[in-house]
Amino acid sequence: MVFFPTITIPRLTAYLLTPLSDAELQTFKSAFELGTFAPFSTRLELEIRTAPEDYVGQPHAYIRAKESEAGRTGPFVLVDEHVVRDGAVWYVDRFAEQDEVDDGTAASTAVLWRILLRTECLPITWVNYDIANMTLQEDLDTCGVEYPVPEDFAQPQVWDVGGMDMAAERYAQDAWITAEPGEFEDSADEALRKNFIPMPNRVARLKEGLAQEVGLVNRWSIPSTARPRKLPDGTMKEFPEGSVVLQLRYNPDFPWPAYKWPEESL
Repeated sequence: MVFFPTITIPRLTAYLLTPLSDAELQTFKSAFELGTFAPFSTRLELEIRTAPEDYVGQPHAYIRAKESEAGRTGPFVLVDEHVVRDGAVWYVDRFAEQDEVDDGTAASTAVLWRILLRTECLPITWVNYDIANMTLQEDLDTCGVEYPVPEDFAQPQVWDVGGMDMAAERYAQDAWITAEPGEFEDSADEALRKNFIPMPNRVARLKEGLAQEVGLVNRWSIPSTARPRKLPDGTMKEFPEGSVVLQLRYNPDFPWPAYKWPEESL
């Protein structure tokens, strides 16, 4: 059977600072699901909580300080009236460091690095920050915030990853699957191999119909030798000799099971 690797999905906490109706909450959750490529290739999870009473009406810097005091030093999300008005939420990171003041990025170390972004753009933005592909400071600059960023800066534009169409991006998500002998076909046809640089000795794809059965878009790819994979229970999954790893694509239109939000989430 085609094997999909199991990964640990990172999670952020989102604090509701304003009451939302059931419909507004569902709209917010649906936008996040769209952008995190749920349920087939989920990149980030969100645990939505009602904010502590002392967070409501307070500056974001106060909330950042309280979170750090509690030992929660990582980034988090704040949901306020912007989620209904603009379909956007706040991604809150950290206070500016001295070297950022010295290089003219921030006016002082009291500057809180935060950015208002469209809900569906939260997951890919988090990924970009996590792998240092982009920085929050660069994105603020794109949104019209001038350097050195002052403590009370205003953000003229909502960050939307350059207008990226997250619905279209769902169709571009790669799936690295393992196929056993009998589940795939390979070819040494040069007409197929020349589409890859450098040109491989062979290409492979799942057998006709199998990809569609498991929610994948079939295509020729460069096969690599399958290796044992660690399962969630700690055991190792072994594969028969001749098994390969293929890079295919998820099919968002497949009838995937409904996405399950974290149990602790609203």
